[in-house]
Amino acid sequence: FVIGGWGQAVFVNHPNSTPHLPRPHFLALFHVKRPSTQQYGHFAYRFSDSPPFQMLQVSAQLPLRTLASKDGGRAAFAFASGLALRDGIVVVTYSAGDRESRMILFTLERLDALFDPENASNISW
Repeated sequence: FVIGGWGQAVFVNHPNSTPHLPRPHFLALFHVKRPSTQQYGHFAYRFSDSPPFQMLQVSAQLPLRTLASKDGGRAAFAFASGLALRDGIVVVTYSAGDRESRMILFTLERLDALFDPENASNISW
């Protein structure tokens, strides 16, 4: 597996909506790639809002809908590309099969449920 990510993060300070981490923190995304199949799995993670910005939690796999590539030479895939938070709604933008731009919306409560340790083994690929 290959792990990758990017520098985009959003500040979260909604303790009533994030009971699995009811304190200020940053939220970001990373992906895990299986080189043999070129498939990606995407996860959210939470990290401290102060140095040294320790990673605190990793979510279950995000439910991004995949799509086969146009040329048919690759397995169906999705690739997360953006993250935003506004009015308690988390937006994850992504590409499906390099053919469609998509987004998935989570309330903070719904996203917080993915950080429940009961969901930690939700890796579907």
